[in-house]
Amino acid sequence: MRNILVEPLRARESPGPVCLLGIVLGILLVCLSACSSGILAGGNWQSSGLQNKHIRVLAVDPNNPQNIYAGNDQGAIFVSTDAGQHWLERNPAVFTQINALTFDSSGKKLYATTGNGIFVSTDAAQQWNAVGTPSTGLPTDGYTALAFDLNNSHAIYAGTAHHGVLVSKDDGKSWSNAASGVPFHSINNLAFDSDAHQLWAATELGIYRSDDGGTTWRSFNNGLPSNIIVYTVQPASISGGALGLIFAGTNRGFFLSQDAGAHWATGQEAFPGLSVYEIFVDFQMPATVYAATSVGVFRSDDSGQDWGSVAPGLPQAQPVYSLALGATDYSQLYAAANDVYLFPGNSGGLTATKLLPTLLILLFFYLLYRLVMRGRNKTRQMLKPERIIESPASTSEPPSPDKLAPYKVVSQDKGQSNNIHPIDHKQEVSSEGEES
Repeated sequence: MRNILVEPLRARESPGPVCLLGIVLGILLVCLSACSSGILAGGNWQSSGLQNKHIRVLAVDPNNPQNIYAGNDQGAIFVSTDAGQHWLERNPAVFTQINALTFDSSGKKLYATTGNGIFVSTDAAQQWNAVGTPSTGLPTDGYTALAFDLNNSHAIYAGTAHHGVLVSKDDGKSWSNAASGVPFHSINNLAFDSDAHQLWAATELGIYRSDDGGTTWRSFNNGLPSNIIVYTVQPASISGGALGLIFAGTNRGFFLSQDAGAHWATGQEAFPGLSVYEIFVDFQMPATVYAATSVGVFRSDDSGQDWGSVAPGLPQAQPVYSLALGATDYSQLYAAANDVYLFPGNSGGLTATKLLPTLLILLFFYLLYRLVMRGRNKTRQMLKPERIIESPASTSEPPSPDKLAPYKVVSQDKGQSNNIHPIDHKQEVSSEGEES
């Protein structure tokens, strides 16, 4: 007699749950990418509560990024110790328009350049002292910019409205002219690249650079339009970017140089009809660059080649003059306009655009759980062994393992159950004898 091997049934893989899971995942990704704010997009710009204060400059305490300072065109300074959620006004009587707020290299002194001089505070903007007088070489003028040499904590460079660049080598106790014999007189912005030891000046006549601390200057205007006004010049390396990569904001848009200013060109989008007042390089991701322009804030994620808007929430067509990163882990971007705006906003409560991505993610994981459990249950059902029904034994005692009777598969006739019956040893022997 032939022995028949009965193999257990194998579960067949069902592509249904996998396909459904892929479809759900695709729908989820499409919905999330369509959201203009929230988890992926980061939310909207939000007012910090300084409406109609005409903010022009910003500064963040490098030793505590929760401390934010804002100055306006009326000489008032606003201080926040909770990352812009609340503000206190400081209104020094001697201040006129504030053109720059800058911390020194140690982060312990906050300097303000104003329409009537340079001032310094060492107590979080509560008290201010004048830096220099005409007797110390600091002429009466409007002061527009400050720059510090990180390798020389005593060196300060000051830009003026009518006297070019002044320099102090002793923390502001005495000053000297650092731009004698040059054609420019009005300075819009200064930047000092401490690694390259280069002092950059944005002027009404273009871009100039000094490689010897202000003693001599060279123009770097190759590729810039004639009669251009440069508002800001920013070496990327100051914020950890590529060496030799320089950005310039002008009254004719945005320009960049890949060779330390020797040649200038526009990116893919140059904002030719806009004024670019400030360029801010994200020191956490140096390829990310922000531009404060006459119509709002733009962001580039490829070092100034392509640009896009940051987020909705800013007043339309309103100029933005200054940008800064602050708050815990420098997670918020601040923009100075007629108000100080925060991105992303963090006190707007739950909105549909913020809640929708979260609900979609929760729905995805719920469906994933259900599909996995459904697949497991099907697998268990399909892998259950068939029941084996034994004939009644002659004795109540179970047979020992070595005396178990073998089994054979009995073909099923009509009306006969598909059971498996034990083989009678004697019958099997006789059958074999007959066959022989």
